[in-house]
This record gives sequence, C-alpha cells and structure tokens, in this order.
Amino acid sequence: MKAAFPGLLLAAVLLHIGYIAAGGQPGAHPLLVLLGLAAYALAFVAVAGAFSTRPAWAAYILPGMCIAAYVLWSGIGHLTSQTVVNPAFEQYQTDSLEFSAYSAQLLLQHEDPYTASMAPAAQRFRISPRINTPTMDGDRVSVQPYPALSFLVYVPFVLAHVQSMIWVDIGFQLVAMLLVLALAPVWARTLFGLFFLVIPEYREFAVGSVTDVVWLPLMIGVAASWDRRPALAATLLGFACAIKQEPWFVVPFALIHWWQLDETPAKSTAWRNLGLLAGAFLLPNFPFLIWHPAAWLAGVFSPVLSHPVPLGSGLIQLQTSGFTALPLGFYTVLWVGTLALCAAAYALWPNRLAWLPFIAPALVLFFSPRSLQNYFVYWPVVLAMYAATAPQQRVGVPQEALPSLRARAAGIAAGIAIVLLAAVGAGAAGQQVAIAAGRVALDPQTGYVRGIDVRLNNPTARPLAFRFAVCARDNAMVFWRTDQSLVPAHDTAILHLRANDIAREIPAGDGFQVVAFAPQDSLAVYTRPLRPADARGRGLRNGRLISAVNAFEMLPVQAPLAWTADPRAFLDGRLAVVHDGPFGNALRFRLGAQARRAPLSQTFVPSGRRFAFWIKPVPRGLHSSRAGALRVTFVDASGREICCNAPPARDGVWNRYDVEMPRAAVTSANSITIVVGPDDRVLHGALNAEFGGIVEYE
Repeated sequence: MKAAFPGLLLAAVLLHIGYIAAGGQPGAHPLLVLLGLAAYALAFVAVAGAFSTRPAWAAYILPGMCIAAYVLWSGIGHLTSQTVVNPAFEQYQTDSLEFSAYSAQLLLQHEDPYTASMAPAAQRFRISPRINTPTMDGDRVSVQPYPALSFLVYVPFVLAHVQSMIWVDIGFQLVAMLLVLALAPVWARTLFGLFFLVIPEYREFAVGSVTDVVWLPLMIGVAASWDRRPALAATLLGFACAIKQEPWFVVPFALIHWWQLDETPAKSTAWRNLGLLAGAFLLPNFPFLIWHPAAWLAGVFSPVLSHPVPLGSGLIQLQTSGFTALPLGFYTVLWVGTLALCAAAYALWPNRLAWLPFIAPALVLFFSPRSLQNYFVYWPVVLAMYAATAPQQRVGVPQEALPSLRARAAGIAAGIAIVLLAAVGAGAAGQQVAIAAGRVALDPQTGYVRGIDVRLNNPTARPLAFRFAVCARDNAMVFWRTDQSLVPAHDTAILHLRANDIAREIPAGDGFQVVAFAPQDSLAVYTRPLRPADARGRGLRNGRLISAVNAFEMLPVQAPLAWTADPRAFLDGRLAVVHDGPFGNALRFRLGAQARRAPLSQTFVPSGRRFAFWIKPVPRGLHSSRAGALRVTFVDASGREICCNAPPARDGVWNRYDVEMPRAAVTSANSITIVVGPDDRVLHGALNAEFGGIVEYE
C-alpha cells in the first residue's frame, strides 16, 4: 500500500488542476473545458494506477502523467493569465530573459551584446524598465550580465521566429522533467515528476521568465554522472557554468572530487577533467572573449562589479526589513567563508558529505547580499537526482580523503571558522548607521506620497555620501532627490527627500520603505515599512493625466497614475499614452468596429462640484471619428449615473467641456467614479480619439 502514495498524490494534483480550469471562465475559453475535464479524467486514471501491481505503471505511465499534468497546468495558466504567457506579446518579467532575448537579436545583427547597452530592450519588448536590476548609485544594470551560452541558446529560436522566448524556457523545463524521469530509478520517477508539480516555483518560474531552468537539465546530468562518468560530468558542468554563475559554486567541489578519485601520482585524470570543464565553458564564450575581452569580463562579473541593490530571501532579509544595517561587505565575507568552509569539509569527509556539492550553491548564496529564490529552488532537484543514483555510482569511490589533503583541509577549515566567527562578532558589535523616517508629505492632487523627512545617524569616523530611494512592497525601487547627501562623521542629519516628479510618487498605504545607499562604502540602510496614518480619506486621483505611468509599475502596462483600465488594452494597442495633451500626456483610444471596449476609470472623494475635461477626436483619413463617440460618465457610490456627457466635438483639436454636478450628488463623505470610454449609443464604427484629462475645481 505504501507504493500507492505517489500515484494518489498525483491524482490530488490533477484534481486541483481541473478545479483551476473550472474557475477560469471556461465559457470565454472553450478549450478550458476540455483541459479541465482531461485533468479530472487523468486524476481517476492515476488513482487506478496507484494501486496497480503492473511494473509499467510505476516505470512509465504515472511518470508520463506527471508530464501531461505539467502541460495541462501550463495551458490552463496560459488561458487564464494571458498577460503572463501570451503568444501575441513578448512580455518578459525578468531582466535575465529580456537581456538574453535582446542579446540574441543583437548577435544576429552582427553586434557584440557585451558592448551594447541593454537599456533599449525594454522598449523593444514593450515592458517596464523597472524590472531591470537597480544599482546602489541610482542607475540600473544595462549590460549583458551572464556568460554567452545564456543567450546563444535562444539564437536558433529567434531565427525560427518564435514569438516569445518564454516558450523556450517552458521547453527546457519539459526537457528537465524528461531527463529526470529517464535517469531516475523506477521507484523514484513519479516522485521526481511531483517535484515539478507540487512546488509552485517550478511551474511559475518557467512561465515567469526565470532563465535558471536553462542550466537545470545540464546539472541534472552532472549529478547523475558525478561518480560514474567524471569526464561527462566535467563537460556538462562546463556548459552549465557557461549559462549562469550559480553552477560556478560547484566547481571547487568537482576539483576536490577529481583529485581524490585520481590515484596516479601525476593526477592526469584530474587534469583532463579540468581541461574538459574549461573547454566546455570557453567553447561558447571564447569568441566574445577575443572580440572584446574587457567588455566580456565586465559583463560576466557585473553581478559583483555593478553594485546591485541588496535583495533576496536569504540572510539579507534582516537588512532589507530594517532590522540591521551591517556593511554589505559583511555578507560577502560570510558567503566566501561559507564556500571555503564547505569545500574544506568536503575534502575532509568526501563520503559522509558526498551530497554537499549539490546543495552548497544554495547554502553559500543564502548569505549573499543578492539571494533570490531562483538561486535556491532548483538545487533540491539536482541533489535528489544525485541521492537517487548515488548507491550505484559510488562503487569504488575512496571512503576517506587522502592523508595530505586531509591535513591541509583541516587547517584551512579551522582558519576559515576563526575568520567567520571574528567577522560575525565584529559585525554584531560594531556601530551601525541608523535611519528613521519622520514627516510624510502627501500630494493633494494624487493622494500619493511626494516627500519624506528622514533622520540619518552616522556614527563612523568618516563622512558618508548617500543616495536615497523609496522601495515599494513588491521591491520596485525609485530614487528620490534630497537637499543634502553628505552626512559628517559622528553626526546626525535631518534630510528632506522628495519625488523628482509626479511619476515617482508612491502610494501611501502600501507599506513602503526609505533606503539610504552609500555605494563607495558598501552601505545599504533600510527603514521599517511605513504606512502614513493620514494616507486614507480622499482617495487617489490624477485627473490631469500628468504622468504616463507610475515609476513603481513593474508590469508591462502603461495605465496613467491613479486610473484603472484593462491591462490587455495597453498591450494590444486599444489604449496608448501620447504626449500632445493639454497637460503634457493624453490617452488615445483606438477601437475597431469589432474591438472590445476599453473603459478608463478613477474613483475618489470630490472636493467640489465643478469639473472640466478635454476630448480630441482624431481623423483617420477620409473616415473621421464620430463626434461624441467618446463620453465621460460620473457614477455615484450606489452605481447611479449622475451625469453623462457625449458632446459634439471638432476633429483634430482639443475641445474643453465644463460640467457642474448636482449639489445633492456630491458630499465630502461619498466617493464618485469617473468613467471615460466609447459611447455605445452613437458609436457604430471605429473610434480614434484622445482624452486629455479632467480637472476638479474646489
């Protein structure tokens, strides 16, 4: 009966997938009905297979159903979350895939991606530049930060005109699943398949533009051949290192392992494996290293050299949550020391710690200032592959370390442990820069935070120059101006921070933080999350459309600040921000005769009863827009339309309209909603008109 549990768990996952499909508006997507019913049918088949005694069920059928479940889940996610994975748009959600796809395109244009700026990639793929990693000096990473194979793998698919490289990442995920199921013992195959179904990141990261999945099949091969075929493991490890930097942390353990396996005095086999690793790494990178060596080195080591802001789910959370303010060099000492200590321990006890190379990268990066979840989540699969294949791999492997290596490793481990203890003690006992937020100023036009006073204490013996940023709850970060940046030694300063413009203002109720960076001193000091007490009341508004998009927006949506609209309308062109409005920005409606409507709305508590708004019908050759096809509607809190305007307008010019609301309809206690959209009563063809904003008069 115990053998039935993997199949039963698979059945439960399939039932959950069917439930997701049923809740995803199957009436709008008939394919959802088929996918949901297929999931339920497979669930019942999995129950029957779980209790079957035929070997084929455990060996082939149930593992194959895991892959089918993954495909079903991805398809259902595609239909229910079209802004995430949609063949019509290249909407990448990380700069890693954005830069890789853009680098592949540059290479096909005979340009070196390591010498080109990655900044134009955001405009090329119509995504928010806010997804690019911010740096402590107020800039954003704009160089190709990974080895060359990270983008070379996408070149064939760009040549084949694959519309989005997200599909390529999904393909690598499926290759990883197939490889695991092919290499794992029969008893573990369904369990490995469940790895990719039960842990949300394995599905979400593949469709969410996280490119670590590209090196995952290679590292699975490394784990499966680690002891049995060291030459193959060395080659696969070299190619994995040529994709991203995380596999680099396995290299010290591989060198120790090969050295111990080679019992010849000349260590010829160990040197051969090292040559295979280096050759596999250089094969895709050597052309770029020769093309522009300095640019290649600067790009590949940019994760360290560019001073990216600290971020992650590792130990750095203590810093980014405002609990401590240690120098970032402290975390560097921790992760470097942890790597050295792990390598020394592996050299001392190679058999007892045979599993360590395949979890060490996650352990080491836990102490890094950058410790994102994708640095951790894939290593358990790699370790599980080694654990599943280790019993038959480790036949003939030395049980103890070589005496000379053992003595050296013991001395190194002791020294590293002393250094780490000293670093931890010094960091805990040392004086720390402190920051505290004071008065928060709200913009009366938008209700957003536009200014903050902070108290910064510098207890060190040298003056510190700071740059300041405001960090939203979703880690979006925008730098603000200050009237003073230098804090003298042993002094406390009150600094006044303010948003550079309305686009950089931040919603007051979301729990934001103020961050002080001193890049030259590797300092990053965070306040605790702030929620101003006076942020509630009047609501958010931006009737003048002063800003095209809030600077904290990380999604590929261009909705103007404080307005609500369907994100897909900005993706498919029905709505677009233009810059010829009466207040700078305006919103253009482009709707075909059969296009879905795309209303724009804003809810707030009014101060007065008089409003003015601007509309400009835009002629389209001989077929001009119908005058009055764009209307502005005022709706009270109960949903009743207070005032509806569809006035005649002159084509090609801004038309101003003044509205006075009924006195009884406007109170200081009730909110109203302004809705701007096509007037279905008079619109019979295409609509091409611009909305220039609306102004409220006290």
